[in-house]
Amino acid sequence: MMVSYVSLPARLIGAKRAGSRRDKLVASAVGGTLGAIVSAPGYTLGRIGILMLGTKALLIPGVILLAIGFALQAGATGAIKAIKFSTSLIAGRVPAASEPAPVSSGSAQ
Repeated sequence: MMVSYVSLPARLIGAKRAGSRRDKLVASAVGGTLGAIVSAPGYTLGRIGILMLGTKALLIPGVILLAIGFALQAGATGAIKAIKFSTSLIAGRVPAASEPAPVSSGSAQ
């Protein structure tokens, strides 16, 4: 499913992946990590709401939590698609001659 969200639109606009294997791996790791962070609150609230539906006393708060979790999850899905799409485009991007080269934060100068 994610292939259709990221790869297909990138190919439609003519994006070429010129980056190294390391760049591709870092881009997918960053996209996956950010996706998990963004989707976790909505998923967690939805699951707690489903658990609360089993108890008669917690039925109404469970429905409310389920609805909030569903709304957060729907918003997170769009955000995750945008994050993964932008990281896939940036990973293979070669800086133009007028742009400064990116500075590595791990090296001491």
